[in-house]
Amino acid sequence: MINFLRLLSLAVLLWCSIGYAQENTSFINGKIVVRRGSVDAISVINATKNASVLSDKYGYFSISSQVGDTLKFISPNYIEYTYVVNEFDIKRNPVLFPLEPLFTMNQLDEIVITKIDSDALGITNQYTKRHTPAERQLKKATTGGGIIPVDPIVNYFTGRTAMLKKAVAYEKEGTRTEKLLDLVSRDRLVSYYKIPADYVDSFAYYAVSKPEVKEVLNASVIDTRYLERYLTPIVFEFIELINKSDKEPIDTKVK
Repeated sequence: MINFLRLLSLAVLLWCSIGYAQENTSFINGKIVVRRGSVDAISVINATKNASVLSDKYGYFSISSQVGDTLKFISPNYIEYTYVVNEFDIKRNPVLFPLEPLFTMNQLDEIVITKIDSDALGITNQYTKRHTPAERQLKKATTGGGIIPVDPIVNYFTGRTAMLKKAVAYEKEGTRTEKLLDLVSRDRLVSYYKIPADYVDSFAYYAVSKPEVKEVLNASVIDTRYLERYLTPIVFEFIELINKSDKEPIDTKVK
């Protein structure tokens, strides 16, 4: 009798459990939508319940799900999509799931190009001579390669070597000009030395062509007062040149 009651209790408990499970088991009726491409045979996996189905050729599917279950959509043609079921999904029919295509055939991953030079590799130091672009071209034109370098000979007769030498000279003059204007500002050249504003760049090129100014600018440490000591007579020379071409003389009195 006791055993019978126990069996009856277990049967009732099992029946209640089955009924409760059936009440809490629901299905999601979904439809996969894409911009272009096939939606047939896409795997829909309920990762929570370890259940899976395949979509039909129209993208429709039905899978057992509850609120909080995690669905995964997997296909070789689309980006994997993960979705967590909410209470509204159970009531909707169908639930739309958009997938994005993989552009593996016509879209490249981002390519990052990093400049690698001797400085980045750490194989240069403060004693390493760095050549400017014009200097590198001149070196290539005058040295060449191989047992008998042909380029230097051709460049010599065509005048390219001379042209490149001038380019290097102009490049160095331009560098010195920038350095001069960094040390002695444009405002000071105009207000103190009375250089017309339109002639400041011309004066800078004129000044750096002087050997004494070149020597000062080539020094590793530059004393601005020492530099301006050389600039003063050059200012008078330059303004005199301007006055020869202009009608109105320029006041050269330095404050």
